Amino acid sequence: MVKKEPVRIIAITDDYRVEGYMYIIPGGRIVDELNKTNQFLPLTDCIICDKNTSLEIEKVKFMALNKDKISILFPADEVLS
Repeated sequence: MVKKEPVRIIAITDDYRVEGYMYIIPGGRIVDELNKTNQFLPLTDCIICDKNTSLEIEKVKFMALNKDKISILFPADEVLS
């Protein structure tokens, strides 16, 4: 089994803002995981918010996010304040 490291990400879909951990191979890139043929991106420790109001909808330990629904995805630690 390949060891992967967690990376906190924010994903924007048409309706939601999802913040959670995706897992990448050490030294790998987020885009490498997105380019894999899997339709769904596994995420853990997620906070799901309404994209327009920022109101929290749900917190879940695991979710599978359909990659076709993602408009924007970026590392949470790269948000400029």
